[in-house]
Amino acid sequence: EVSRSLLRQHKSSMLARQTSELWSPPSLCTTETKSDTFFIERDGARFAYVLDYMRDGRVTLPWSVPKEMLKQDLEYFNLDYSDDTIYHQDENRSE
Repeated sequence: EVSRSLLRQHKSSMLARQTSELWSPPSLCTTETKSDTFFIERDGARFAYVLDYMRDGRVTLPWSVPKEMLKQDLEYFNLDYSDDTIYHQDENRSE
């Protein structure tokens, strides 16, 4: 689950737009069709790192997750990122 407040922090993201009233106006939703559940065809395990990035503005990945794959996900979700905010565990970085 993802809180709407987290999505609102990233207003231009695909996730925020998809859950906004502009995407699904209340007048078009009935109690039978309105749902707070969305299915997104992406890697579920990597999505946890997308959420970490959204929360913290940086993320540390295990070596089993290539940075390029996470960058593709961030681009898919229309999230701005900087290469120097995506790390692998035990990678040298200046903080």
